[in-house]
Amino acid sequence: MFQDNPSLRKTIRIGLLVFAIMAFISGTMPLAIISPAILSGTSMPDQFPAFAIIAVVNYSFAVILLLVRSKFFKKKLDQGQQ
Repeated sequence: MFQDNPSLRKTIRIGLLVFAIMAFISGTMPLAIISPAILSGTSMPDQFPAFAIIAVVNYSFAVILLLVRSKFFKKKLDQGQQ
């Protein structure tokens, strides 16, 4: 199905990359929010595990998306471009 339609293949590759980038950003935001409080010494022990779990889930989702993109949607190289 994807071999017959290169534009669909390119669209899926770009979509997977965009969603992976967004997952990395959404995983970094909770850590960026809580980092100043941790570094300044403010006690926030209740929120840190939740933010860490959110970050780990988002980072793992992004890695899975990139693995799918690299394994199933490899970019075809021309014969002269090796």
